[in-house]
Amino acid sequence: MVRRGQKLDFRTAILLICSWSNDYCSTKFCSKELGLSADCSVSWKRLLREVATESLLSNPLVIGGANRTVEVDETLYSKSKSHRGRRYPEQWVFGGVCRETGESFLAPVANRSSRTLIPLIRQYIRPGTTVMTDCWAGYRSLSRDDYTHLSVNHSINFVHPGTGAHTQTVESLRAQVKRSNKLRCGTRRSELDSYLCEFMW
Repeated sequence: MVRRGQKLDFRTAILLICSWSNDYCSTKFCSKELGLSADCSVSWKRLLREVATESLLSNPLVIGGANRTVEVDETLYSKSKSHRGRRYPEQWVFGGVCRETGESFLAPVANRSSRTLIPLIRQYIRPGTTVMTDCWAGYRSLSRDDYTHLSVNHSINFVHPGTGAHTQTVESLRAQVKRSNKLRCGTRRSELDSYLCEFMW
């Protein structure tokens, strides 16, 4: 059993990296198949998340473009809670996915205001993109930017009958992110950025 602080041999390191890259790197798998202790596998996976984060910071992701459609949505990742006398505010995650390429982005946000969401859309989505959203008020000013904005009212339809607008693709992405969080039995807020980068990478 390889424990934390010990070096991995080349073969084990390559197997760990390949398994992590294919999203098949649970602590149980690392112990049974690679002979790593729980502490060791946690440390290595944290290191790999740091590599993914550095890669995305060095090569910022921008999706969409002319003749492409990006669906965006925001989701409540964790509710407001108290722990040991400290109050943690609710945590939202904003994300988008390009229908044509499957490229996606995820960003933790403090709230769903227009001041928060619109700058992120400009950061992650190329001008000229058709952007599809729900009818949340934070997106109302989007049509004044260099985007074609289509929305769907989910209280009436899942798909807009006139434009065909829907957000089912990004909702699927959201479900995957929440499923991975559940499999980890939750995520420390201090590590949320790195886990989102790992998912995007």
